[in-house]
Amino acid sequence: MPEIKPLKEFPHYASILAFWAYREWYRNRSIDFNIIVRAYQDRINTDRLPVSWIALKNSMPVGMVSLKENDLWSRNDLNPWLTSLFILPEYRKSGIGKRLIKTVIDAAASLNYENLYLFTAGNNIKLNDYYLKIGWYYLENAYGNDNDTVKILYYNIA
Repeated sequence: MPEIKPLKEFPHYASILAFWAYREWYRNRSIDFNIIVRAYQDRINTDRLPVSWIALKNSMPVGMVSLKENDLWSRNDLNPWLTSLFILPEYRKSGIGKRLIKTVIDAAASLNYENLYLFTAGNNIKLNDYYLKIGWYYLENAYGNDNDTVKILYYNIA
């Protein structure tokens, strides 16, 4: 079973996480890859947000997740946010995602937050159902960072 470690312990993997994020969420947007790399370098923390964790199998990264103060421009009053959950396709459906999510929930709890938020594409029913099944709740639809419709979900930590 892969280990979950703070990115701070393996800072040389920041560019790999940035590559995954770029390919998954940014390649069709006009955002330079170097901006994404810098964003992941900013997550090499354990004492403040933003922070990222990686799932490692035999010292190779196979997944990631982050905890950020703000992630959705239209609702910057909500915080913190579980962001950038990504698992390499060949490692999906093996429990790594749930372990990464629990890591973020535990970190948010240790910082005394009462709720944790995330957003998904409004039309991604399968992903929304996954989060609802593991204890998240629907909050509302909102405008995403690209003016698309997203669903905001929250997890009650308290």
